[in-house]
Amino acid sequence: MEKHEIQRLGKRDLGSHAFEDCMPDKILDILATEADSNNLPDVIPKLAQLLRADGKVSVIYLCHAGAVQIYKLPNEGAHFCGYRNLQTLCLALATNHAVPLSAGAREALSSKLTVLEVQDRIEAAWEAGINSHGRVQTGGIKGTRKHVGSSEAEALLLSLGVKCTGHAFSGPKAWTELLDAVEAYFSSCPAMNADDTSLGQAGQGEEFGESIHITTRPPLFLQRPKHSITIVGIERTVSGKRRLLGFDPAWKPPGVMRKETLTQDDLTGLKAKWVLKLYRKGGRYLRKWKQFEMVCVD
Repeated sequence: MEKHEIQRLGKRDLGSHAFEDCMPDKILDILATEADSNNLPDVIPKLAQLLRADGKVSVIYLCHAGAVQIYKLPNEGAHFCGYRNLQTLCLALATNHAVPLSAGAREALSSKLTVLEVQDRIEAAWEAGINSHGRVQTGGIKGTRKHVGSSEAEALLLSLGVKCTGHAFSGPKAWTELLDAVEAYFSSCPAMNADDTSLGQAGQGEEFGESIHITTRPPLFLQRPKHSITIVGIERTVSGKRRLLGFDPAWKPPGVMRKETLTQDDLTGLKAKWVLKLYRKGGRYLRKWKQFEMVCVD
């Protein structure tokens, strides 16, 4: 799919509802005071540790270690998953020097964009003629709780000078085509050095082994019907099954991911399996839907 051509699957499909109009003051207050309260850094290296300890994985590809997990705040409602994923992607781009950005764009992304700032930038992209069909389809998003998806993600990135491409998958095999595309995206990228400072305290100087590759790729924006997540990697098990690894803004990261250092008890047993289950999106999850849209940084 060519740039500027990605289309919204439809309000009825992606969960954008006409009754979602102006934001209530109480939601504005929540969004205005979030700052970094719903940011969690150093998740990627810890995820690599957990996956290595799992013992049933043949190969794992993960995004750039600087990716920060951003999640919804209590009482904000179920309207802002797309914004949370865009915040995650933009913040990841700011720390990833493998992605060429202008000095102005990198500075603009160096701190987390607020939901309202994301809305402003998308509206400005439409004004500039980038995916302007989004304004027609949504009626405008500024000051509203209307959902945003892949079309808006592409518009935002292109307006910042970030080269990106939208991909659409549909039909009974959409989920396997999605897995193919994600695996190709991450596996075609070189791994980061183990002593890279963006690996954080959990990963600096640590060798994860030949089966685990923390790459320089930014995360991916994935839209499925009525929800979106951030894809941060993909794994292939010893039996050949593949699973996406993702940040889902609908849930708060487990407490173990907030630790400075993971212990052996954290890496084994039922606790570790439960933590990994939160990040894994396998065939049982993906085959529920026959439509996906994905935006990847070129």
